[in-house]
Amino acid sequence: MTLIGHEGAVKSLAYSPDGRLLASASTDGTVRVWDVRTGEEMISPLCSNDGAVSSVAFSPNGKNVVSGAENGTACVWSLSDAHGIPQRLNRHSGAVSSVLYSPDGSCLASASLNSAFLWNAETNQERAVLTGHSGEVHALAFSSDSRLLATGSEDQTIQIWDIATGKPKYTSCNPHRKPIYSLGFLPHSQKVAAGSGDDIILCKPKHGKNTVPLHSGSGPVISIDPSSDGLLLVSAYGNSVCLSTLPQPRVENSSVVLDGHTETVRAATFSHNGLYIASASDDRTIRIWNASGRAEVQPAIAQATDIEAISALIMSDSRRLMGHRSSVRSITVSPDGAVIVSGSDDHSVSLWDARTSAEVLPPLLGHTGSVHSVAISSDGRIVASGSSDNTIRLWDLQTGKPFGKPMQGHSSEVKAVVFSPNTLWLASGSNDKTVRIWDVATQKSSTVGPLFCDDSVLTVAVSPDGRLIAAGGVDGRISFWCSQIGQPAFQHLPTSLSHVNSIMFSPSGEQIVSGGWKRDGEQCLGIWDISTRMQVATLTGHSKGVNSAVYSLDGRFIGTASDDTTVRIWNAQTGEPIARMAGHRDWVQSVAFIPSGRSIVSCSDDSCIRIWDLTGAPGVFPVSDSDSTTLLHFATLHNGWLQAPTGELLVWVPNEYHRYLYELEGSRVVIRVDNSSLKIQGTSWASCWHADSSDPRFHAM
Repeated sequence: MTLIGHEGAVKSLAYSPDGRLLASASTDGTVRVWDVRTGEEMISPLCSNDGAVSSVAFSPNGKNVVSGAENGTACVWSLSDAHGIPQRLNRHSGAVSSVLYSPDGSCLASASLNSAFLWNAETNQERAVLTGHSGEVHALAFSSDSRLLATGSEDQTIQIWDIATGKPKYTSCNPHRKPIYSLGFLPHSQKVAAGSGDDIILCKPKHGKNTVPLHSGSGPVISIDPSSDGLLLVSAYGNSVCLSTLPQPRVENSSVVLDGHTETVRAATFSHNGLYIASASDDRTIRIWNASGRAEVQPAIAQATDIEAISALIMSDSRRLMGHRSSVRSITVSPDGAVIVSGSDDHSVSLWDARTSAEVLPPLLGHTGSVHSVAISSDGRIVASGSSDNTIRLWDLQTGKPFGKPMQGHSSEVKAVVFSPNTLWLASGSNDKTVRIWDVATQKSSTVGPLFCDDSVLTVAVSPDGRLIAAGGVDGRISFWCSQIGQPAFQHLPTSLSHVNSIMFSPSGEQIVSGGWKRDGEQCLGIWDISTRMQVATLTGHSKGVNSAVYSLDGRFIGTASDDTTVRIWNAQTGEPIARMAGHRDWVQSVAFIPSGRSIVSCSDDSCIRIWDLTGAPGVFPVSDSDSTTLLHFATLHNGWLQAPTGELLVWVPNEYHRYLYELEGSRVVIRVDNSSLKIQGTSWASCWHADSSDPRFHAM
């Protein structure tokens, strides 16, 4: 897509947080806001009559846009009142070369001449003036945790500033002895990529002059932006946009050049989901590029058979989430991968942003005992928590508010909770030796059950089709019931365990993975075939008991957590170990995969949650930006389109077939065309559809 409308060179671009809008700044004195799906301008151009506009940025909440002008003025525009009078930041004594919000939205930075300014993003009051450069400051970049600001200058240095104090923390000199024109922090890292003259370098400012050349262009590198997964870098030099791989162990760097602009490219940036690149040029145009084919510039990683090498790649980029005051007992991730939910001995349930690692809401309080288990409904709307106070609570994932009163019925600690695939009912397991089924709508016990076990229940699982309930516990057995009638489905699995701590069905429903320990403390981890009820694989490696064992969404991998303080990943087909991650200081209680396959999350008695990034070994853990089944599951109908939560348009459905879109067992049923008998063909979808929309071969599945 090419966006045309500016009457002067386009100097700067910024995507809105949801990726739906793009703001652009131009020498024609305007800021324009575009709908990137249609290419239309959302509002009339913003003009402050301050002359050429050199920089623009969105606030993290998407409500404001800030712009910097060459006359020394920065303006903050409210998009809810876009043509009201903007708030002006007037302390600059020269042209404003760059403006930027911190990721947490608390701070706004601007650069002018030899200085950078920090502003309170809520009040727009000045917080600090950062002085120390001997040349003009061209570039700004915040770290992902919003604690550090990097500034790049004509004086050939990069300064790293502590946001809390406004003081310099590190200085990195450029060995190329060229001005710094652009900067970008790598995600979850203190490494900084910098455009220096016609080179791109990778710096570790904490270590002084530790720099690595990435790329040499054919002109000054005016703009750079790392992708959110830290694998790719887009840069602008001359008339070109370049998409390059960032250095990784065992990976050979490569790049591809995107040509099309006819004059100097001033800005290039990724959309937040990494699927698109926007570029701006002196040729007065903005171009949107499809980056989803970026696999062409991602060379395959060398086959790594060394488990320790793969583990080191993953551990190098792990993140810690700190907030709980005691052991974290359970962890789960929302189906869209956006929110991590944890339950702790501190009696609280916490919600975390999986991308930024920040708490989404204040802790959810109400339980009077340890929270042993948390679960999220398949529609991503409800959180369930089970506690040692003998109750189960339901919470709204968006607001954190409780649904109704605590669900009471168990006479002892609730150790496990799990939703049915259709979210209509919930199963719980307790020390009172029962599994109970609850109606989610009424929050009352179902007429089915309770289901009785020989000893305390530690874990409960529901098959993907919702027909089977499985439970394991202190009796060392895995028992199965028909969920509709509450009768045993078949005999229990004959494990050799004294405690079954964890069970989970494979995505196909054909197998189950179990984890626990024997009476001598030895770990036991196995994969069972449901139809034959025989163990088909034993996973050996943990030195102590296994507390959690889960499948990845695609069923290719198994993640485990153990008392030996490690998290491990296994090949689900062969049972072979793939990676071993150490970092927790105490028993690891629970583990969960991020649905995209990019990360695995763990929690421990050390009060810490860790996110382990699997993209460090892309050849070992191939990931996808969009799983069509998962996206359609959460799609909403908007103007005839099934639209993903990210705003991406997935499938267009004609009006006469909207009635075939309905929910069944928690999944969206989509119109299917029987290609084996369909004879209507052509290049236009609309004309083919309307050729005979009454044809019975068009039907719903």
